[in-house]
Order: sequence, then structure tokens, then C-alpha cells
Amino acid sequence: MQYEELKAQVEAVPAAQAKDYRELLALASIAGGVWPRLKGHLEAAEDCRGFFQAIYDDDACRFENAWAYWAKMNKEPWADRFEAEKAVRGVRLENKGIFIEGNGNELLVPLQGRGHAANVYLFAENSFNEHAAEFYGAINGSFTCVGMELVGAFDIYRAHRALIFERWDVDKLRRRANGKGQVRTGCDCSATW
Repeated sequence: MQYEELKAQVEAVPAAQAKDYRELLALASIAGGVWPRLKGHLEAAEDCRGFFQAIYDDDACRFENAWAYWAKMNKEPWADRFEAEKAVRGVRLENKGIFIEGNGNELLVPLQGRGHAANVYLFAENSFNEHAAEFYGAINGSFTCVGMELVGAFDIYRAHRALIFERWDVDKLRRRANGKGQVRTGCDCSATW
């Protein structure tokens, strides 16, 4: 398939999916074509859906934004395609989510699919495509989640029936070591971190 065919097919997608397919096209496109690393997928595809599915099926594209958008749009169970430090699979969702427990406190992280099984993952920083998940919040300290002992600073993500913890390093001022997010402005020397 050629890029012009891809573009025409995306424009002809039914209205209910038009926004998603336009976004996918924008993520896969650059300068009147697709990104060079996606050209082989385009040439082999028979239609626009086949093109985006081919990107998703290729593990070499796991960190692409189009890959993440397709996974999120189709509620694909993608987390096992990345190397997790720990994983607990088949957690039954008795409530409307999964509890995080620490220091006598509990936090319920809502997940879809009451009565179904969910998976909980621990990833190192930048070791999965965070654009495929929904950012829920951040937590720092010592806590447990479905028997998984966690100590440190983590971002929490949700992805369909998956709860994901992303570990990140903290510098001596208790900020993210790589400078990503949570930039503190001003200084209050009396405040405890």
C-alpha cells in the first residue's frame, strides 16, 4: 500500500472510529509519508487496519506512539510483551479494583472488569511504553500490593485489566533523578520532604 491509499482509507473510516484513526495516522506520519521504520509495514499492508495491526504485532515497534495508541484503542493485553521485574497474574477483582496497602492505610486503584482476573506488574523506569496506559498517580514508601512487596518511588498506571508500577530513582533532594516530572519550584527549607 502507498501512503496516499492509507490516508484515503483513514478518511473513509466510519464516523465512530474516525477520530482514533486520524490520530493513528498523525502518529505514524512524517513529511507526507510514514516514519522510515514503519515503511515496511505500510508496503506489506492491504488496508489501514492491517497497517496499524502490523505495527502492533511487531515487537520492534513496542515503543512507538502509534503502537501505544493502537493497544489502548483496542484494549490489547500488551504488558507481557515487555520485560517486567515482577508480575502477579490472575488476581481476581472482587472489588472494583486492587488495593495498595502500607503503614496501616489502604488505597483502592479502580480497574475495569469486576469478577474478572487482572495482572499486576512492576517495571523499571522507561522499560515499557507508558503511552499505552493511563497514568493514575505516584506513590513513595514501603507498601504491598497483592503480596508484592514494594519499596521506593513509583508511578502507577492502569491499562484495561492491568495495574502497573513503574519504579524510578530519587536524587538526594527526593526528586526524580532523571528530571522527568514533578519539578518543585521555590524553596521552603523548613518543609520536610
